[in-house]
Amino acid sequence: MKLLRKKIARFYKQLILLKYYSKKFVFSSKQEKTKIIICFDGNLPHGGLVDRLKGIISLYEISKILDFEFKIFFTHPFELTNFLEPNASDWIINEKEVKYNVFSSKIVYLINDFKRKPLQIFEKSKAKTFFVYCNVDYLAKLYPAKNEQEIKFIWKNNYDHLFKTSNYLQEKLNILSSEPRIAFHTRFTTLMGDFSDSTKMILNENEKLNLIQKVIKAINDKANQYPDKVAYIFSDSDFFLNHVRATTNYKTLAGVPKHLENNNSDLDYHSKTFLDFYYLAESEHVFLVAIDQMYYSSFSKYAAIIGEGKFKSITN
Repeated sequence: MKLLRKKIARFYKQLILLKYYSKKFVFSSKQEKTKIIICFDGNLPHGGLVDRLKGIISLYEISKILDFEFKIFFTHPFELTNFLEPNASDWIINEKEVKYNVFSSKIVYLINDFKRKPLQIFEKSKAKTFFVYCNVDYLAKLYPAKNEQEIKFIWKNNYDHLFKTSNYLQEKLNILSSEPRIAFHTRFTTLMGDFSDSTKMILNENEKLNLIQKVIKAINDKANQYPDKVAYIFSDSDFFLNHVRATTNYKTLAGVPKHLENNNSDLDYHSKTFLDFYYLAESEHVFLVAIDQMYYSSFSKYAAIIGEGKFKSITN
């Protein structure tokens, strides 16, 4: 039944996308080179920043393997170029260029599809334009013989080739301290009652306090091993961050954590996500604290990859 529900859900999402692209229908296309367009347009949930980056890096690598043109259509909840601009690859495509031809276009839905072998989808299809929805890191599937370090190298190289910080983001980063530091990242999702997420559990007040004490102890134990380093704490929970500010000497960045799926186009509203990501990336050591019911997030892991910092998880 669970598998059937998933198939029905995917079919329904395909119908939503077909309805959307039917409004962009054209009868002919003069396009010569096959093109992959990865889309974040708000038609369906896409995930947070790193989930989106996973899809982008994966599809960019596929486009290189197959010598396809690669574009990013990222308009929801803001234009990606407000934070990240093209570096060595011109991936920008505007809405007027997004055109669907029923004979030469194909919609590929890969959101949370961890079992697919995506390269085969594009190799076997005769389509000239692929509209792709993806939030999965497929690099290990593309290169099963490569080790973890080699995969990380490809990931970072692709990221650097695609992106540079916008003036808006860089100005905000320049204000932050550049002191050598270690960083701790926590992801509570709904546990602290901050916001709604894919998880549903909310702890009672005693459970919240007990978990926070466990997390702080784990951070203390690790931070004590680096007495000469300043320690910063990052989290998706404002409740937890306020507790850290009130009861410890650890540093945090200002602002309230937000999720990219929130339908708010205000840049300042979302800037903390990018500031956290880049500040983590520029830390010498990055630790993910995931204790008890906490979520094992990949946000800090990928920040460490692009910053070439050392990453380690702290679990029970």
